[in-house]
Amino acid sequence: MYNNDTDRMVILKCIGENQFYREKVVMPKELYWFEAPLNSRLEIWQMSTQGQMLHIRADVSDYAFNKKSADESPITSLWAC
Repeated sequence: MYNNDTDRMVILKCIGENQFYREKVVMPKELYWFEAPLNSRLEIWQMSTQGQMLHIRADVSDYAFNKKSADESPITSLWAC
């Protein structure tokens, strides 16, 4: 799950295997639910006066809806909210 609890819009980028790529502008205070392949990388970019700046880089499993099932499940994708 990604909750943009800032007062700025952010750009969420999710990059995974088999050319998986998702990019979404997340507005301030917005919750964003998404599905992504296991082992995908999540990048959250914030806007600054100089342009986009990388704010967070994490595994998509860190944002999984059900962390226990993400660690133990044989499925190939995760739901994140």
